[in-house]
Amino acid sequence: MAEYVEKNQTEEEEGFFNFKTLFQIFMLNWQFVLLSVLFFLGCGFVYLRYATPVYTASMKVLIKDGDSPRTRSINGYAMDRLGMMTNSSGFDNELEILTSTGLANRVVKNLKLYVTYVQEGRISKREIYKGSPIVVDFEEGRIDELEYPINLTISKEGEGIHVAGNMFLPIEEDVEEIQEQEYTIDKTLDSLPATIPTPVGTLLLSKNYGIPVSERDLHVTIYPLDYVSAKYAYSITAAPTSKMTTVAQISIKDNLPSRCVDYLNALSQAYNDDANEDKNEIAIKTEEFIDERIDIIKQELDQTEFDMENFKKRNELINLANDATTALNASTNFQQKQVEMQTELLLVKSLVDYMKHPANATEVIPANLGLSNQAVTAQIGEYNNLVLTRARLVKSSSETNPMVARIDDQMAQLWPAIRRSVESVYEDLKQKKKGVDSQYSTYLGRVKDSPKMEHTFNNIARQQEIKAGLYLTLLQKREENYIALASTARKGKIIDKPLLHGKVSPKSSIVLLACLVIGFGLPIAILYLLTLMRYRIEGRNDIERLTKLHILADIPVDTTLTPGDRGICVRENRNNTMEESFRGLRANIDFILEGDEKVIMCTSCIPGEGKTFVASNLAMSLAFLKKKVLLVGLDIRKPQLVKLFGLPADKRGITNFLAADESDFDLLEKQIYPSVGHEYLDVLAAGIIPPNPAELISRANLETAIDYFRKKYDYIILDTPPVGLVSDSLMMGRVSDMVLFVARADYSPKANFSFINELVADKKLPKVNLVLNGLDLHKKKYGYYYGYKNYGGYGYGYGYTRYGHYGMYGEYSGDNEGKASTEK
Repeated sequence: MAEYVEKNQTEEEEGFFNFKTLFQIFMLNWQFVLLSVLFFLGCGFVYLRYATPVYTASMKVLIKDGDSPRTRSINGYAMDRLGMMTNSSGFDNELEILTSTGLANRVVKNLKLYVTYVQEGRISKREIYKGSPIVVDFEEGRIDELEYPINLTISKEGEGIHVAGNMFLPIEEDVEEIQEQEYTIDKTLDSLPATIPTPVGTLLLSKNYGIPVSERDLHVTIYPLDYVSAKYAYSITAAPTSKMTTVAQISIKDNLPSRCVDYLNALSQAYNDDANEDKNEIAIKTEEFIDERIDIIKQELDQTEFDMENFKKRNELINLANDATTALNASTNFQQKQVEMQTELLLVKSLVDYMKHPANATEVIPANLGLSNQAVTAQIGEYNNLVLTRARLVKSSSETNPMVARIDDQMAQLWPAIRRSVESVYEDLKQKKKGVDSQYSTYLGRVKDSPKMEHTFNNIARQQEIKAGLYLTLLQKREENYIALASTARKGKIIDKPLLHGKVSPKSSIVLLACLVIGFGLPIAILYLLTLMRYRIEGRNDIERLTKLHILADIPVDTTLTPGDRGICVRENRNNTMEESFRGLRANIDFILEGDEKVIMCTSCIPGEGKTFVASNLAMSLAFLKKKVLLVGLDIRKPQLVKLFGLPADKRGITNFLAADESDFDLLEKQIYPSVGHEYLDVLAAGIIPPNPAELISRANLETAIDYFRKKYDYIILDTPPVGLVSDSLMMGRVSDMVLFVARADYSPKANFSFINELVADKKLPKVNLVLNGLDLHKKKYGYYYGYKNYGGYGYGYGYTRYGHYGMYGEYSGDNEGKASTEK
């Protein structure tokens, strides 16, 4: 029998999912699946109708390089970047600034996004942007101090409005614990604008003219600035469009499409304003320094001119002729050099004094003062660049940033170097000045004969010329600084205006597809799990998954039988489904039996599966072929044939022959009921129930009787007890040619087939085959499996009826010792 079975065959061997079963579940329950799909699709449409949508918008911004020619100052000196220094140490830093909470804080303030408006609707609420009939704001300068949200509900009340709301106030009970106290707002306003004072600031309410006040409530919430800024900073993404450009793709996600576009525009403006403020910091510091020096030089120049005026008055001089001598010309040339060097010396001295103050170490150094030493000028420019870069990083992060610490180290190294360079330049100028003074004294000695008056006059004129030259230089630098401030260019240039890309969440196609999948898959999954959890077989498919044994027939239920009817359902010359089922069974048996094989044992695993019913109707169907058939009742523990065929209770049966000491065939013939229900059908009942059924079955009289019957009958059907409860059937296998295991739909446990597989694998029974009994084709599942209801000629007159007479399994416990009763 190895070809019919694989040992330990279970459902798990075919995997958890059986697509054939899933398809059958769908076909049997398609109406329920359709209702589930329609329900979940309806839920999806409702969700899409009332879910808060999320939109996205983006723009492209060119981040300009601070070293490009377009950002240079118009002056011609080496320090030509006055007021135009870049605030970025790299393109990545600029992207971080664009997504920082500090910049978002500035945008939120400008657009007043810390106030949200929600209007009551018929079913749900909707958020309003730029369309609220009442505008609510918070006291200027106090929004930064707000720690908890303020919730307001504004409703129309006659000609005025009623404002109700609440907020929480932090109360410091002690140093370690901070508690909250609720503050309630309840006020009626007759007209707008109006104010409502609160412990944390004043609420400002005004009317948005052109938009009427609705009868529905308006919910207003004022959030802390840091919370809103963090929210928008999180919703912003900035990324380069490619590795070869400094163009940033900036995107935002928000519930309202118009707010997305407004935020991107405001972000670009705030970024440029923030960058320009950093760029102009050097120019502002330089302006302060130049203004201070102009005031001092102006006072000194006024004093020099006043001294010259007094000198001329005292000496009554109108015009002094200058001696055109070589000595005087030479002294004049060196005198001019003295003026130039003295001017530069004063500028350097002022710069030395500025750098001696420790408080200026973190400030920018005044630049573009016309120093002739290019190395010092370059060092000052590099230091100012580091100061600005540090300020930008501190603004977007904190002073603990590793980049800030690195810049601090560079500044600490560069500051003393610049100071030493400036002092060195100052000392060098002093030495050069001494040489010029020496030359000047030499030529001045040549004009000793010149009047002392002219000498004094020249000294005063020289001082006046020095002061005037310095004054004009400072005025020129101030104008250049003003031009640099006025010509500051934008750091970021919008090359693609903010463009709305539409709704990104929830995506209608994905939601509806998910609802369709859930609506289709959920009921099938539930039904499939219920199928997996059932421990009884339902039909042929279950048996085919549990064993490799052949199923010779599917016997339906006969719903036409009444409680008083006997269980013989097969009738001659009828073509109902029941007759066809047993005709198919007997045809399959003829294919299996070979040669002189005649004995067919009919058994089951547990009581109530219909083995007696199948054996009796099979015997009747074989008799219709005009074959001599004997039905033997070997279920001597629980006999049923007498009742089934309505035989007289005269104590005849096979147990009388089995209990005899000698094989008396005349006695055996007397135990047979001839022509029961049909002229070719004989019945040998069980007879008296013995106290030792197992011992009787194991006696040689059984083989003798069967051998005798083989010579007399064409077919011998053995009705045996359930093999799963007692060992009688296993002992009867020695006289059988084939075994029919009867399983009943919706009754037989699936675990029985493991036992059957073991019996076949161990070759304890010959030619084991299966018969599936008790199929109720009125049920939809069987109608789909077998399709009988589509064949009108068969009708519903099927076979198996009420065969649960074995009762509880305990009745096969063998507790029949000492009893001697007959079949009834």
